[in-house]
Amino acid sequence: MFGGRLWVPLRSADYRRLWLGQTVSVVGDKVDQIALGILVYELTGSELQMGIMLAVSMLPAAVFGMLAGAYVDRWDRRRTMIVSDLVRAALVFSVPFAVGVGLWLVYAIAFAVATVSLFFEPAKLSLIPELVGSDELLAANSLDSATVSAAELAGLAFAGGLVAGVGYRAAFFFDAVTYVLSALFIWSIAHRAQPRLAIAAGWREVVGEAVAGMRYVVRHPILRDLLAVYSVASAGIAASVTLVYVLALDHFAAGAPGLATLDAAITVGLLLGSFAVGRSNPSGAGRKLLWGLLAYSVLFALTAVAPTLAWAAPILLAVGISNMFFYVPIAAILQSVAVPDMRGRAFAAKQALSRVLSVVGFVSAGAVAERMGLEPTIVAVSILIAVAALVGMSRPRLLAV
Repeated sequence: MFGGRLWVPLRSADYRRLWLGQTVSVVGDKVDQIALGILVYELTGSELQMGIMLAVSMLPAAVFGMLAGAYVDRWDRRRTMIVSDLVRAALVFSVPFAVGVGLWLVYAIAFAVATVSLFFEPAKLSLIPELVGSDELLAANSLDSATVSAAELAGLAFAGGLVAGVGYRAAFFFDAVTYVLSALFIWSIAHRAQPRLAIAAGWREVVGEAVAGMRYVVRHPILRDLLAVYSVASAGIAASVTLVYVLALDHFAAGAPGLATLDAAITVGLLLGSFAVGRSNPSGAGRKLLWGLLAYSVLFALTAVAPTLAWAAPILLAVGISNMFFYVPIAAILQSVAVPDMRGRAFAAKQALSRVLSVVGFVSAGAVAERMGLEPTIVAVSILIAVAALVGMSRPRLLAV
């Protein structure tokens, strides 16, 4: 199951260094995510506040996403990732000290971490095509996603015990260390890209480049269809994340172990889905994306009738598998269709457009679940995701890519 073309990108020494850096960083991120979710719920006991906490991490992309993409296309991508890692390490390290000041400061730090990440993710995804061959892009993105899933499982394996045993401070300190290790691995990448634009630029020039990037996406028929579908679906996907928190902490009253169990089930599904997509034929990315999205909607709807945590876990595992069949092809399509000088802005547009609606999904899911109940909210979210998939299937260009 784990053979085939999936491992081919690792023949590139530079891709291996990038891959190793992300592996250690994601382990810490998962510990941090569990600790932050528990921290907010213990302080507030509110489903709405959990949705707000998740929305805070999405909001920067909606506000600053395209500007960050313009800088990514201008700056050295390797250096951008190194600086981003070091800044995030300092911010995460400060979270335990911020709790005593107030929850508002924790939210402010989470907002800052998400803002810095706007530079890291487009830089990483834009760098991958420079480290591997064009016929290895789907495999490289699948391996990247599989690594994230495996590293998240490693983080989940001791996240609950770490937080319960020594407190949330250790979780945030651990995450800070992993960011530093990631920066060291990326620093060791030998590849040096030729400058695309002058590094220095005035504010108006960068804003103009951001606007040009958005125009490029809007005028490109495949990118326009792709991001329109994904943006709408993102609202439902974000809402489903909030509802998983509600399932574990409220509906099943399972606490941190229950949340870790459901999160682990999803992560195992992401891992299996990443391997499956990576071993599949690299053609037909558009069809994979849309069928994966439709499968996600059907499977997530089943959680509305799950009687126990033990029933919900395997359903969410299947949800995780379907997730990878639309998440991985999106990156591969953007990398292959967007011209290199626009690649950073194309990925930034994906982040900005999808996360505007993700903010709506995170917050509205918690609010609607409190008012209408969990089961009707799950069904409504599933219908929204299915509609996005069906609209995409009506776009011949997207089906053909």
